[in-house]
Amino acid sequence: MKIIVYGAHDDEIPYMTQWQATTGHTLEIHQELLDDTTIDWAAGFDGINVLQTTPYSQTMFAKMAALGIRFLTIRNVGTDNIDLAAAQAHGIRIANVPAYSPNAIAEFAVTATLHLLRRLGEVEAKLAASDYQAATAFLGRELAQQTVGVVGAGRIGRAAIKLFHGFGAKVLAYDPHPVQDDSLACEYVELDELFAQADVIDLHIPGIAANDHIIGAAELAKMKPNALLINTARGNLIDTQALLHALEHQQLGGAGIDTYERESANLLTLKETGRFEDPTWDRLRAMPNVVLTPHIAYLTETAVQNMVEFSLNYLIEFLTVGATETEVHPR
Repeated sequence: MKIIVYGAHDDEIPYMTQWQATTGHTLEIHQELLDDTTIDWAAGFDGINVLQTTPYSQTMFAKMAALGIRFLTIRNVGTDNIDLAAAQAHGIRIANVPAYSPNAIAEFAVTATLHLLRRLGEVEAKLAASDYQAATAFLGRELAQQTVGVVGAGRIGRAAIKLFHGFGAKVLAYDPHPVQDDSLACEYVELDELFAQADVIDLHIPGIAANDHIIGAAELAKMKPNALLINTARGNLIDTQALLHALEHQQLGGAGIDTYERESANLLTLKETGRFEDPTWDRLRAMPNVVLTPHIAYLTETAVQNMVEFSLNYLIEFLTVGATETEVHPR
């Protein structure tokens, strides 16, 4: 089979070439993203494999269908940036990788939490200002003494629950469709109760339209004034302006943001400007009680290898038997 790969990162390419050598299938690897222009490169290929958080347009799917390509697999979980209805209308079938390494993201959420609880950003800011004495004065909190609220108890959420409980924290969880798992040491509660009780609120839910701004001004007002908000899921879950207001007015203790609300828009202009330009991002990044990272919670050796190999294997299943277990459909 001939497969064209888009959006390849440097750390993914060795796993791609290894997969090609092992399976005997042909890969043409591009670091450019898939869009209305680069889709033309796919002429003569059997399927497409891609990773990007920027939009997949209806025009692109129309061109893809015109090229006779019917299958696309993505090397990540989220599909909120894909017009699935347009894909279906053009006969394009899509599969994702729903579980490449839940531990990678769960561990990152715990890492951000520990960083904020021990106030390391504030310590680093004082040290950067050559104020050694002031850097010794920040009283931290122990995770074992906190109540952690995990919103979304899917694969990643359940991994996070186990890790937080392993540190000795009391864990609350909210999920509209809770999975009964006797190994999970948590108490399921309603969302408002979780907001009110939790010292740390950790988000692991999809970025579907129903979850857009699930954390806004009203929800932030229900939280403890020293609560920490962690988002390694999707940027649209949090109203960024409301978050910024809460942080600037000491209505929230801190935030760990790996998925930024306007990430896609800024990435689309990054190629032209050469930098990530966003005044709100800059204001958040300047706050010592905010951990702001560029969508890297997933980025471990294990996760990257699984993302590459699983997604390519799913594409081969599509092409050879006409189906794969991770196919996604419009909601």
